[in-house]
Amino acid sequence: MGGTEMRDFVPFYWEQEKKTSTGDTYLVRLSDFVLTDDGGEAEAAMYSYSYIGLPENKEKPVVFAYNGGPGSASEWLHMGLLGPKIMEIPGYPKVERPAKYDFTENTSFLLDCCDLVLIDPVGTGFAPLLKEEAAEKYYETQGDAVSFAKFIVNWLKINQRKDAPVYLLGESYGTIRNVVLADELPDDVNLRGIISVGTSLNVGAKGTLLVEPNVRRLGVNAAVCRYHFHPELDEADFIRDAMEFAYGDYAHALLMGNRLPADKREKVLEKLAYYSGLDRALLDKQNLRFSEQDFMTKLCPGEFVSMYDARMTLPLERNGSLANLENADIVEVDFNQEPFISCIGSSIGDCIRAYYDAELNRPEGRVYQDDTLAVAMNWDYRSYEKDTLQLPVDLMKENENLRFLFVNGRYDLSSTFDFMTYYLSQYDLPKDRISCEVLESGHASYIGDGNAKALSSAVRAFIEGDRNEL
Repeated sequence: MGGTEMRDFVPFYWEQEKKTSTGDTYLVRLSDFVLTDDGGEAEAAMYSYSYIGLPENKEKPVVFAYNGGPGSASEWLHMGLLGPKIMEIPGYPKVERPAKYDFTENTSFLLDCCDLVLIDPVGTGFAPLLKEEAAEKYYETQGDAVSFAKFIVNWLKINQRKDAPVYLLGESYGTIRNVVLADELPDDVNLRGIISVGTSLNVGAKGTLLVEPNVRRLGVNAAVCRYHFHPELDEADFIRDAMEFAYGDYAHALLMGNRLPADKREKVLEKLAYYSGLDRALLDKQNLRFSEQDFMTKLCPGEFVSMYDARMTLPLERNGSLANLENADIVEVDFNQEPFISCIGSSIGDCIRAYYDAELNRPEGRVYQDDTLAVAMNWDYRSYEKDTLQLPVDLMKENENLRFLFVNGRYDLSSTFDFMTYYLSQYDLPKDRISCEVLESGHASYIGDGNAKALSSAVRAFIEGDRNEL
């Protein structure tokens, strides 16, 4: 989390006109947004990539996009979904490590329906933390959102887009940033939609979802089990049957505990082993319960299942943090050995660097920061006083034009699709302003054959549907 000396910092600005593969002209602009302390001195900066269709339409919707982490640059969404060029991985998820990729024209580039602004928060990408003491101000939930609100208000002002429809698109922790940021934006910002990719609203939330975690997670567990062990079975039917079992006999069994008659317990145990894929003896020993770590390390014997795309596995290591995982109660994940990260992580970084080499201009003297785990490890969730689970409800009550699009990957164990199913059943969000998509993917739901196109189509339909209602 090292800072850059303030006296050495020169705000960066660069722009150039370019053409898409179909001949449409657009402007790409790279720029810093300087954040100051109470005395007006620069203490940090945010860095952005603006893609503006030409000729410029001042009434065109604007999508502000960012990844999560916290502490992640926008490179994942940029290189995987939203940029004019994106990474494609042939054969994914069955690929070698690190994955070989094609860096190709984005044939689903969204500039036909919106202008795009991708934002790197403080301390990520080329966005520097200029004063070390400012870290605690920006590496916490509300301070982060305040900086993004300042950025958006400034961008709309200098681009004369004050009345343009605004959409927020965040991934993972970015879905928390979505709602906290929306709450921070001034009322005169024309916020029309929030797009949540890999929704994680429960991370650090003050509220609770009062249900047995095993009940809520059995849908994604079943999806992964079917992929690995029952590919011949219909996916939708298998997941539906598993969720009916989860909210019926399984939930009842967990509530009854040792009061459950032995014959009924035996039937539940048999079905739970079938839908989860886990060993019957393990489930019996643990009173019909299993942890996320159990699932990742014991589903496929001798293999470690990825939390970010559970179709991907790696052999269990016998050293480091993955030692003796088969017998461990708690797993400390080394992200360098995590199946998805070890496959894709370096490829995303390679892509953004290749993109700079081919088409963009780098800020002189800066190092691109993509190893920012320290930011996440030191993030302050606790000081934020509002409940991020309740915020979408409050935001939609305050803004009758606000709509949500929730997107999840079917094989994502970190931000599960069945969490969204349960969340939407427990919170009073107006159903006519909610859209949901579940893609055949993992946490980065745009990676994989056809997923970037499918998600782009969903985003385009979401924005254009709003436009048709005006």
